[in-house]
Amino acid sequence: MRIASKLSGIELSDWTGDREQLGTFWQDRPIVLVFIRHFG
Repeated sequence: MRIASKLSGIELSDWTGDREQLGTFWQDRPIVLVFIRHFG
């Protein structure tokens, strides 16, 4: 199974607080996904 298939069902909150499944972001086109950890 590809990593994208495994991650597609995960839900995250965007900057406005709306919840989105990761798979919706790469439905139409490829994306670059970056996680930044907040230290502080």
